[in-house]
Amino acid sequence: MINASTRLCCLIGHPIGHSVSPQMHNAAFRALGLNYVYLAFDVSPKMLADAVAGLRALGVAGFNVTIPHKVAVMRLLDELDRSAERTGAVNTVVNHHGVLRGYNTDLHGIRRALEGRGPPILMPALVIGAGGAARAAVVALIDLGFRRILIANRTIEKSLALAEIARSLGALVEVLDLDEGRRRAVECGVVVNATPVGMYPDTSATLLMAEEMRRGMIVLDLVYNPPKTRLLKEAKRAGAVPVSGLDVLVYQGAEAFKLWTGVDPPIEIMRRAAIEALEGDRGDEGR
Repeated sequence: MINASTRLCCLIGHPIGHSVSPQMHNAAFRALGLNYVYLAFDVSPKMLADAVAGLRALGVAGFNVTIPHKVAVMRLLDELDRSAERTGAVNTVVNHHGVLRGYNTDLHGIRRALEGRGPPILMPALVIGAGGAARAAVVALIDLGFRRILIANRTIEKSLALAEIARSLGALVEVLDLDEGRRRAVECGVVVNATPVGMYPDTSATLLMAEEMRRGMIVLDLVYNPPKTRLLKEAKRAGAVPVSGLDVLVYQGAEAFKLWTGVDPPIEIMRRAAIEALEGDRGDEGR
């Protein structure tokens, strides 16, 4: 029951209507009997600084950060964990007695989603996008052993900034436009979609078709709503290995949960709550 002692955690982003993080975290809080609650707040870019100052003033336990604030929020924080320093992006903030410390649990989530699948590290990896999620994807791929990274994006300035991060970690990097990225996807062992393309409600959109993929490659879509995106359906049609962004959502959420509470989270309860929330929103369309 919510009372005067309830600790608040939340999500800030723009938009946030697609998020199932509240259902996922609140299910975990209930399962463990923790007096916490998780809410989601739509915060426009021009209100970001005010929102962060307000969360600090309210004494929240912590908060998640999603599109488009993962990079911009960094300048508003007091400290950065190494995960945030390496990626140049923050998706989780912990409030320790008024000191806001930024983390990147996306990095953990992407590594967990890919490790154990035998990613072919001697081949290049293609990351589509260059925002905060793409930064985590590139660093996670390098951590897994990839040394050749292709970055495909519409905005060259963002791509070049991400390429510098990858090169600082020892990777060989090529910056491509989206058309060249599509042409060269078949060269790669892993493809990661780190853009919102294919996210509900525009579920018919995809950046790659089956004919642009090859059998056996791993295709990770960081979009999780719906869990089976058009990109993942095309990957399956090509004989590739589809990996849902739902896996990343759960693993990164579990890491954030532990940072806020100090308690190991019930991962399968979180996963089940996220799936039920997605299915409940749109019935079969969300599957």
